[in-house]
Parts: sequence; structure tokens; C-alpha cells
Amino acid sequence: MGLITDVFRVLFGSGKNVMKETVEVFRPNAEAQSKRGFDLDTATLNQMAAEFSGTRQRGAFDRMMDGVNRMPRPLLVLGVFGILVWTSIDPIAAAQVFTSWAIIPTEFWYVVLAIVTFYFGGRYQTKANEMQARLASVAAGVPAVLQTISELEEMRPDHPATPGTASTGTDASAELDALTSEANPALADWEAAWRAAK
Repeated sequence: MGLITDVFRVLFGSGKNVMKETVEVFRPNAEAQSKRGFDLDTATLNQMAAEFSGTRQRGAFDRMMDGVNRMPRPLLVLGVFGILVWTSIDPIAAAQVFTSWAIIPTEFWYVVLAIVTFYFGGRYQTKANEMQARLASVAAGVPAVLQTISELEEMRPDHPATPGTASTGTDASAELDALTSEANPALADWEAAWRAAK
């Protein structure tokens, strides 16, 4: 009897499950892991809501810098077409400039390419974040808009009265009775064939 008591004390301890605690050293507790995953998902969604739900007020300086940041792309496009026009107007001067560009070290062009790439990449990321913020604010108002539309539809004088149907739950025969209508002969024929097959 003492041996059995000692075995139970080793397995379950004094109010603790020693075997459970030992197994959890090698394999995580599924319930605790699920709770940790839920807490992580909740924290992530809360952080995203905090980032994207608030509307940021933009001051005069922000608007001015936004305008300055919009200038490089139009200037680059106009510059490229301007070079095409300039080469046709003064081909000798254009040839001199292009010849001087040809002796610029390749590393310098790499630096220029990196600057342009990072500028446009950062600008794209900023605009993408702003668009996500606008989409999140619009999506947050969708339920209220749908509710308002539904209430307005019910207020229309020509809105057809919808007869209430009791919830049938999982009862298939009650659901079939609720769907049966004498105005639909095909449905009545199908119901009769179904009942005959039973």
C-alpha cells in the first residue's frame, strides 16, 4: 500500500501534476500556447487599430513638404523630354555634355541610382501607409452606413412587408415546411416526392 501511495505522490505530487509539468518541459501546453497566440493576435490588431484609426492633422509645414516631395517625379519626366528637345535644337552642345557624362566613374552612377531608388521606395511606403490608414477609417464606418441604408429602406412607403419566419434551428422538416408555398408548384411537387421517398 505504501508503494502505491509513493507512486501516486511521484506522479501527482501534493496538489500538483508532476507528470503534466514534466511533459510540458518537452512539449508546450496546447491551451497555454493557444492563449499566447490569441494574446499576440489581439495585441497586433490593437496596435494596427491605434496606428490607422486616428486621423492625423496635417499642418502647413507638412503640406508644404508634401508638395516639395511631389516635385522630383514631374521634374524627372520633364527633364527627360527636355533633353530630347534640347538635343534636336543644339546637338553639338548635347554631344559635349553626353561625352563628359561618359567619363564619370561608374561608382558615381551607382550612388545616384541608390539615392533615386531609396527616395522613390520611401515615398511609395509613406503613401501606401497613408492609403491603408484611409481604407481602415473607411472600413470602420461601413457597418454604420449599412445600418443606415437598411433603416432608410424600411422607411420607404413602397417597401414590401416581409413576413416573419420563425427560426427553425437545425430541424430540416420545419425548415422545409417554412419554405413550402402553394404559389410555387415546383417546390410543392418536390416536397411531395421527398415525403413519398421517406
